[in-house]
Amino acid sequence: MKKLILLLFLSIYVMVSGADEGMWLLSRLKQYNEARMKELGLKVPVDVIVDSLSQAIISFNGNGTASFISKDGLLVTNYHCAYAGIQQSSSDENNYIRDGFWASRREDEIPLSGINISINRVIKDVSDEVNAKLIGVKADRKVISEILSGIVAGYRKQYPGMQVNIRSYRNNSLHVLYVAQSFSDVRLVGAPPYAIAKFGGETDNWTWPRHGCDFAYLRVYVSKDGKSTGYHADNVPYHPDVYLKVSTEGYKKGDYAMSIGYPGYTNRNATSMQIWETQHVLNPPMIKIRTARQEILQKFMREDESLRIKYAEKFASSANYCKNSIGMNQWIEDLKVCEKKAEYEQAFLNSCKNDSVRQYYESVLRDIEKGIKDAARYRIAMGYYVEALGEGCEMLRFVSSFGKAIPHAQRDKGEMRANLLVNVKMYYKDYSEKVDRTVMKALLKIVRDDLNADLLPEFFETLKNEYRGDVDKFVDDLYEHSVFANQERLLAALDNPSLNIKEDVVYKMSEQLEKKRGELFRLVDGKRAVAQRAILEYNKGILNFDQQNYYPNADKTIRLSYGTICDLPLENGDVKPFQTCLSGVIRKAKSDNPDFYLPDKLKKLWESKDFGRYNQNGDVPADFIMNGDVTGGNSGSPLLNAKGELIGLVFDCNWESMTRDFNFDQKLHRVICLDVRYLLFITEKYAHAENVINEILKD
Repeated sequence: MKKLILLLFLSIYVMVSGADEGMWLLSRLKQYNEARMKELGLKVPVDVIVDSLSQAIISFNGNGTASFISKDGLLVTNYHCAYAGIQQSSSDENNYIRDGFWASRREDEIPLSGINISINRVIKDVSDEVNAKLIGVKADRKVISEILSGIVAGYRKQYPGMQVNIRSYRNNSLHVLYVAQSFSDVRLVGAPPYAIAKFGGETDNWTWPRHGCDFAYLRVYVSKDGKSTGYHADNVPYHPDVYLKVSTEGYKKGDYAMSIGYPGYTNRNATSMQIWETQHVLNPPMIKIRTARQEILQKFMREDESLRIKYAEKFASSANYCKNSIGMNQWIEDLKVCEKKAEYEQAFLNSCKNDSVRQYYESVLRDIEKGIKDAARYRIAMGYYVEALGEGCEMLRFVSSFGKAIPHAQRDKGEMRANLLVNVKMYYKDYSEKVDRTVMKALLKIVRDDLNADLLPEFFETLKNEYRGDVDKFVDDLYEHSVFANQERLLAALDNPSLNIKEDVVYKMSEQLEKKRGELFRLVDGKRAVAQRAILEYNKGILNFDQQNYYPNADKTIRLSYGTICDLPLENGDVKPFQTCLSGVIRKAKSDNPDFYLPDKLKKLWESKDFGRYNQNGDVPADFIMNGDVTGGNSGSPLLNAKGELIGLVFDCNWESMTRDFNFDQKLHRVICLDVRYLLFITEKYAHAENVINEILKD
């Protein structure tokens, strides 16, 4: 009877969620999802998606998604995925953030450093192959690992030069092989101005309705013999085996739609205590520190266009995750996520086959709670260290990243020194001493005031005793005396082998920081180890009660999500329509909010009503929503119609879905997509990039 109760509980959960919930493994689509996908409207065989379309969709730099849209290696992704490259390529003379960029010829396309993409060549369920080698063998972790390594080695011989790995799921009962090819010569083809791409800025971020045009075009290049290689002037455009057809036919409410991409990480099995930890331990330091830093950066960026270019990507990245955490904490409360997870845990306990099993899992859940709460104080402190002293203060970050190599580079005039010089110049290109000095003053005050003395590194004692707690004077002295305060001093130090970098005041500060951070890490690791073991046991336990059509947590492997284009109904009875248009952009642009600044050129296009082939009832479609299941890493994912054609780009989720990484709510979770017609309209009518339009639509 108890088991029946749990099964009913789970059945209700599944029925409410429906097949729209799930970041599905492509290797299992045909077996578990094809019928439901066709029921919703899919018109192409699942085999076509897995064996063909998936090869047009790439992992972009390990944290986003892009897709090929022409035979000459043209790919499209979100502007915010390519933002770092656009920012790195910008300068006071060529302000691509403010003005946008469009290459009229292939030779004008800008090489982007530090970008790597990969394409899946093989996706295969190898569970039977693994299980065959386990017959008569005790299947512990070590044995399974050795078997997987052997299988991977075999496939590496079969696919030389490819990346080969196996991901294991469901307590090592499901194993999927991925064979991928990487490319590193990626060049910027076109991108709109920031004001168009990110229209609405932080005001609209993570909200619906939206009116952004979040896209950029890039191109992949290879050597003349077709091999993947780094940038070279003689490289030629890559010719993908598969590229997506771009559809301008549009869509209507209720239409089937699917996204394919590389979602980051989810934890849908998270316990109530893990969610409590996220809400009360992990998020607060991030929110507090990033909010303080962002206010300072924003002030400088609004006053100085040169600083705006330098800090554009840093600000955007920080603000994005900060607002996400704020929304997550709010919706954990509003949706009573912890309470619902606790109810699920109780239902699981009630279903246990006997008292001893139930008591065992009760102890498992108690261990999770104890480990998390015992480690909380130290984990909060580590959050401050990461956000304030690791990421927030750039001078300290440089020392921890590259500073330890400087004593060697002072003596070494060879490759090590050359590589360090490259890193120094790249780092300081987008660095401002006055900005960093102001940030450090603010963040050190927060850390000092929020953490007890036993959690602080040694230099806070110096601050207290020698500076009488005067943070401003302490920081000013750091920047006046440290070689790390600016590029010129550091380069001079590199040319002076007699200078002992280890005596530098900030170098010492960094060492003290690392020492204390190590102590805190060991405390957290020790106290949370019990919780980690218990979490593994709990996850094993609940596997027996999962439904057959199982999908594992996202882990940056390629996944498919499907659903329908639909409105967003709210609990107060309001309904937010599924689509926005250019007219909405124009209305918002009348605001005094700088996030809604719009170039005059686009306003004039609206006034002239020169919409061309993208006209929809005297307007241009801008963004739309559907009820699929995505998370971070899906940015840039193609949104495909029932025929597998590109109709939009995934670029965000709505405010109500901020708990999606551990809690999916079909009623509230919406995927925000850029309508491909708005993308093409900006390309054709605003940028007059006929070369790109012809390549996409007349290919």
